Amino acid sequence: MPVPAILLETCRGVKPSCCPHAAPLDWDWVAALVNLAAAAPQPPAVAALARPLRRHEQFRLAVCACPNGCVRPQVADLGLAAALAVAVDPSLCTGCGLCVAGCPDRAMALRAGKAVLDAAVCQGCGQCAAVCPTQAIATGRVGFRAFLGGRLGRRPHLGCDLGHSLPPADALALAERSVAAYVRHMRPGLRFGDILSPGGLPGLPAWVLS
Repeated sequence: MPVPAILLETCRGVKPSCCPHAAPLDWDWVAALVNLAAAAPQPPAVAALARPLRRHEQFRLAVCACPNGCVRPQVADLGLAAALAVAVDPSLCTGCGLCVAGCPDRAMALRAGKAVLDAAVCQGCGQCAAVCPTQAIATGRVGFRAFLGGRLGRRPHLGCDLGHSLPPADALALAERSVAAYVRHMRPGLRFGDILSPGGLPGLPAWVLS
């Protein structure tokens, strides 16, 4: 049986397992990712190999339903971590401070007796909303933080962080472009990061954010 070119790894929150940390993902979106991985053609370069693909030659797509990163999206070829949009309604806030104590990222603070969110620090886990007794904190749509070109091994590094709030459709489109680039440019012995940045040159190819 041939070794698959695309590895899709998901945390238990992406599956119907009732993970307490999981954001509510659209199951049609999840199914589209599964189909993308299953239907991707073998790269033409694979046909010339007289051996199975090695682990680092495969394309690893890691998807997490929350920012905890259980399947290590930061070091995947493409990692997608779900994040909730968080908003504070000052008119409902009583300044109890439970959100400040409950935020694992120190993104919440009290100012003039009201909760204030530091959006640049917030990872979108929604724990602040879960502990708020007055529903002053609301969570909205699910977006995705995307990491591209990460790697483990002898020279590990985190993938390029493309932002905190890619809409699901944009995250899926990025996955489709990334898989297409892998299929087109895969070469024996290379990681996907070598395709993104040949020779370690800085910057990303135009297709990444097209």
